[in-house]
Amino acid sequence: MRVQLPGVSSRRRLARLLAASAAVCVAGTLTLTGCGGSSSAADLPAVTGAMGEQATIAIPGDLAAPKKVESSVLVQGDGAQLAKGESVVVDYTLMDWTGAKLIGSTYSTGGQPDKTQEFVLGASNTLPSWNSVLPHVTVGSRVEIVTPPSGAFGADGATSYGISGKDDLIYVIDVVGAYAPTMDITGTQPAQTDAALPKVTGNPGSGDVSITMPTGVSPPTTLRSKVLIRGSGAAITSGQRLMVQYTGVDWNTGKQFDSSFARKEIATYVYGSDTVISGWNTGLAGAHIGDRVLLIVPPADAYGSKGVPTAGISGGDTLVFVIDIVDALS
Repeated sequence: MRVQLPGVSSRRRLARLLAASAAVCVAGTLTLTGCGGSSSAADLPAVTGAMGEQATIAIPGDLAAPKKVESSVLVQGDGAQLAKGESVVVDYTLMDWTGAKLIGSTYSTGGQPDKTQEFVLGASNTLPSWNSVLPHVTVGSRVEIVTPPSGAFGADGATSYGISGKDDLIYVIDVVGAYAPTMDITGTQPAQTDAALPKVTGNPGSGDVSITMPTGVSPPTTLRSKVLIRGSGAAITSGQRLMVQYTGVDWNTGKQFDSSFARKEIATYVYGSDTVISGWNTGLAGAHIGDRVLLIVPPADAYGSKGVPTAGISGGDTLVFVIDIVDALS
């Protein structure tokens, strides 16, 4: 199971099912409305370090932590303003004001998570302080948020990270990207000519992708991968966070067992990680941003002899996926 730094929600992802189981500012100042509070940078702990690198946070010894959520935009991004319901991808540095200690950072080396993190803005399992501040922020921004326990983990704290229920926290957040729930690739799928392959219908953006198994054809015993739509983006590389839309169907039953399209919830995982079945990492090798890929995954590269009975997948079943690669973030 992937370890997360505190502050990122653990919403339903590709987790093994697929793995077996109006802010206007200049730098340093900010005016926010409806976000619990705002401050000039001078009123908050000083932050140094470039955007895209771990922040250094200096807690002043003569300044008490605020009693409510306070925030400041340190770097104004030129992207779109964030909106509730979007999947937001961030890097961040977290410091405990009360204990004057660094809790962790997505930029750290040799620890976890060491990767950009993703959450749904406005979701009930996202920190209240993030939900209140970030809808006023644009993609590409660096934001400092100082929050009392009520805006973070409440009276229970997050003891596994050494955070008590009385600790005030400081987040420095770099907003990397934001994705609407139904965001998809572009293009039109050409007619399929191989009658031995499952037939895919539903163009990108339609929100309705279906997969029909060929009649009288046995599933292949080795992994098959076919690009149905070729995107114009860069090739994906190991360690990147992929933003994808997908549908999964069991070849043996013809039944759909999962679909981000149907859920209206863009999905994400780190390419090359063990948070998905091996067939995804192997089958997407060489794929590009903007591609639509058909994967036929034999049980050896999926759930083997055990299957996932709760999803209707029996042991030994072959799985078929259509995956749209919306974006890849380093």
